[in-house]
Amino acid sequence: MNKMDYMDNPQLDGSEFYWKGNPTGVLLIHGFTATTTEVRLIGEKLREDGFTTAAPLLPGHGTNPDDLNQASWQMWLGKVKEFYEQMLRDCERVFVIGQSMGGLLAIELAAQHPEIEGLMLFAPAIKVKGLWLSHFLKVFKDHLDKQNADDGLPWKGYNVYPLKAAAELHKLQMHVKKQYSKINQPTLIFSAEHDNHLTPKVMQAILNGIQSNEKCHIHLENSPHVILLSEELDQAYDYCLNFIKRHSS
Repeated sequence: MNKMDYMDNPQLDGSEFYWKGNPTGVLLIHGFTATTTEVRLIGEKLREDGFTTAAPLLPGHGTNPDDLNQASWQMWLGKVKEFYEQMLRDCERVFVIGQSMGGLLAIELAAQHPEIEGLMLFAPAIKVKGLWLSHFLKVFKDHLDKQNADDGLPWKGYNVYPLKAAAELHKLQMHVKKQYSKINQPTLIFSAEHDNHLTPKVMQAILNGIQSNEKCHIHLENSPHVILLSEELDQAYDYCLNFIKRHSS
């Protein structure tokens, strides 16, 4: 099957980007099966406001689901760290924004790098219903069709779940849960009313676990799981911009 048959909105730009700006950097991390289209809109807003802004395309994403089945969560983290290390060379301070699985990678990166200034986590996918079954299903098939209907968002990514990769996401979840006690950075966590993957209780579990003195949960009433492509992006961006400015002064 042609790889485009597995890709929603193949015409969109899902490539990685690195836009140099002022000495405050913001690293953006997309989610599972997605591409940088998930974080591009907020990245453009950050660039317009002068920040150095970057987003890696995680290994196995943006090509073919079979490629994602060859990737490990350590490979995803390794790519994130490459971009972070480049930002450290160009910036005096770095913040991290993560969407869904990107939120988990942001937590792991912050656990390893306490110098990170702050975290902004959008629907961090620390628990996804039925994901543990991927460890068994991957023996029998490569992909699982996504059942949810197209929500009309300008999202580029796979329309199937690669099952070996889903098992890697589950391993990442189990690992990140053990890292909460290492998180001391100021943290914003965003949840969405129309998220079919996660519940606000999941966000509360992260808030209760991390050790940050400043931590805030923001619930958006009109957003789906991919908050960064929703109609409430501007509202979410205002929270992020105030957060970054407050911790950059």
